[in-house]
Amino acid sequence: MARTEALERVEHMYVNGFPDPATATVEDLRRAYDDLLLQFPLPAGVEPSEGVVGGIPALYVSAEGAAQDKVLVWFHGGGYVLGSARGFQELGHTLSAASGMTVVLPDYRRAPECKFPAAVDDGVAAIEHLVSTYGAENVAVGGDSAGGGLTLAALTALRDRGAPLPAAAVFVSPLLDFTASGASVDLYDGKDVAVSRGSIANLREAYLQGHDPQDPLASPVFADLAGLPPALFMVGSHEVLLDDSNRAAMSITESGGTATVSLYDDMVHVWPLFSSILPEGIAAAEEAGLFVRKHLSF
Repeated sequence: MARTEALERVEHMYVNGFPDPATATVEDLRRAYDDLLLQFPLPAGVEPSEGVVGGIPALYVSAEGAAQDKVLVWFHGGGYVLGSARGFQELGHTLSAASGMTVVLPDYRRAPECKFPAAVDDGVAAIEHLVSTYGAENVAVGGDSAGGGLTLAALTALRDRGAPLPAAAVFVSPLLDFTASGASVDLYDGKDVAVSRGSIANLREAYLQGHDPQDPLASPVFADLAGLPPALFMVGSHEVLLDDSNRAAMSITESGGTATVSLYDDMVHVWPLFSSILPEGIAAAEEAGLFVRKHLSF
């Protein structure tokens, strides 16, 4: 499939893959999102296993030959409202194949039933459990979209309590600013098929429910980002959330840490979800895999 045709197919999925939010229930939207992603099956013989990490239900996904003693804990996107470990299992497998390690997908609590900071609390508990189990040098952490925001917030919370941190962190199209103050929000609003100023506002209302959106655990672009593991941010060049990654990476480096922003030309929001049809999705997963392998004790 040609690149343009593949991108058009993915954009069509984003635009037409959901019922009308004005009339659909949250469960309708969750079901539609999972169904959209589950159309890309796991390879034959790959069966995720269920587990519990820090009291949080989770799926463990291992590609053939993946290490069992090293894990990448991945927090799924969906604006803190949608998404599930099951829906993201194919992405988990893609990341496992690229990194050579087992991917753990926590089913953290979602809004609006469980408002801020429930998701961050679950992220902290899951990371803490896995670091305790495998050793910090054998754990990487990452997330996409809201899962990326959860990841960065949880890392700052763990740092503040003096807990050991994973060896590396990866962020794909992360949502890091519920105030939507980045220049890219207005620059690409209406052009980004997946995220808009309006959708950020709707998710903010569902998740924060009146809480201050500048709270660093809600919008970690405003957090002190010193003392964090080496970080890789991957984002499409025309995403509404582009400046979330740029500002967070700059804050990390200005605080003495290591952070890189990898731009993917014209890619849609969280394009690695569509690696089955987008070669750039495989390329991004391989970049993430090389990055975490570099920083773990392989």
